[in-house]
Amino acid sequence: MKKTKVTDEKFIIENFVYNVKGNEILNIKHLELPQNSVIAVLGNNGVGKSTFAKCLCGLLPKTKGVLNIHGKKYNDRKRRELCYMVMQDVNHQLFSESVMDDVMLGIKGDEITKKEKAHEILKALDIDEYEDVHPMSLSGGQKQRVAIAGALASHKEILIYDEPTSGLDYTHMIEVANCLQQIAKTGKTQFVITHDPELVAECCDYFIFIDNGKVTDQGEWNKGNIEKIKKYFLKSC
Repeated sequence: MKKTKVTDEKFIIENFVYNVKGNEILNIKHLELPQNSVIAVLGNNGVGKSTFAKCLCGLLPKTKGVLNIHGKKYNDRKRRELCYMVMQDVNHQLFSESVMDDVMLGIKGDEITKKEKAHEILKALDIDEYEDVHPMSLSGGQKQRVAIAGALASHKEILIYDEPTSGLDYTHMIEVANCLQQIAKTGKTQFVITHDPELVAECCDYFIFIDNGKVTDQGEWNKGNIEKIKKYFLKSC
């Protein structure tokens, strides 16, 4: 794991609560996180990681609480303008007749600028040869990379990926990790829900643990936290 120094700039999640039929699914009273970082969201299956991501993006409209960033508070509706989520089932996020058109949806500018930027992103993810192919004709791993390309092309400030390396081999996982690191340098904050220890080691510089809808641990890469993460993955494998 890379022991990188996270930024001193913080954003705050306050009073995030989500209930389903009276059952509390998520309850995060106060959580401070570093901006411009790649944050691993860790925990066992069914503990609230995906719910946390959807609430952060404003996709669950009955979520209580706000995101405080740059001194401005965002409720669930406003967070939809700020956040972009790549879901685990990316079939729901591929809309266009070609890979190029899908990626261009999130890029601003004239047609030439949009195509150049889209091609650059697709090349970085090693899928530029499929620019003119219909997204639904691709393999699962290729579709995943197209969806990630769409996230990278968006103008959103916070990007969330739900199991972004699902179906990818090691080489393409490294390419995704490198892209996430490059995007972090542009000032975006990224959350990565993952069970992939190699992805965490390659690109994440901060982590949070979620259990039963609550954040039970968090931190950057110091010696103690690195050992803690290693033990978690050894136990969960």
